[in-house]
Amino acid sequence: MEMSSDDQVVAEALWRSPAILKRAYADYRYGQLHYRIGRPAVSDKLPLVLFHQTGSSGRCYENFTAEMARDRTALVVDSPSSGTSDPLPRAPFIEDFADAMEDLLDGLKLGPVDLMGDHTGAFVAVELAKRRSQQVRRVVLNAAPIFLEGETAVRTYPRKPDLDGNHILARWRRVLGFLAPTSITLGELEFIEGLRPGPFTYHGPHAVFSYPLGDNIPKVTQPLLILRAKDDLWEQTARARPLIATGEMIDLPQYGREMLMAHYREVAVLVRRFLDT
Repeated sequence: MEMSSDDQVVAEALWRSPAILKRAYADYRYGQLHYRIGRPAVSDKLPLVLFHQTGSSGRCYENFTAEMARDRTALVVDSPSSGTSDPLPRAPFIEDFADAMEDLLDGLKLGPVDLMGDHTGAFVAVELAKRRSQQVRRVVLNAAPIFLEGETAVRTYPRKPDLDGNHILARWRRVLGFLAPTSITLGELEFIEGLRPGPFTYHGPHAVFSYPLGDNIPKVTQPLLILRAKDDLWEQTARARPLIATGEMIDLPQYGREMLMAHYREVAVLVRRFLDT
């Protein structure tokens, strides 16, 4: 089925990068980290640093980052092994990802910042907020799943590609399950970025399922906002609610895993309200 001319225009617009965002690299202890950054002409607000989920990259968060960059410096970094950032030398832990992000913050000399993490990025944001309590002012998490014993056992192993490409088809079906209600073009974008890590694809799950998020969320002393979308981790994220020392959880059952891509303007309203309070 061919696309109509109107559909083609919409698809091309979704695929283009916002003009406000510039791409750059920063050195870290195992190579380079790629990031996208937007800066308004004038701002008195702290920079916002965003960490993405596993199976993605900063490319998928461009519209949200650009929206936040209207009134503050905002940047999204490709995690090690994702996008065009260099990989870590071994199967990492969340602490290794946090090491890399500390290198980024120090290298860019950003000073005080706000952090936002999406899924795997939420784990990194929690660890970094705990370490940098004097530098990190506020923290936003999109999903904060607390896993129980038995919920992670089969999800930490390296993928096994096959010549028939069944692993690629499985990835495509998974992405469509998250994004099909919104846009096939966004699905293509997420799908392509999710293939970039290649043999390092398992690095994110390996790190997540080795990190006791439930033990560490109460150690975040900064104001904390958790966004709970109706995705595959809806129940697991609910377990984080009583662990918040200072802050709140907002339930968003009208959105799913695609929230930061398809509904970035609505999410930006919530995030901006929290950061500017």
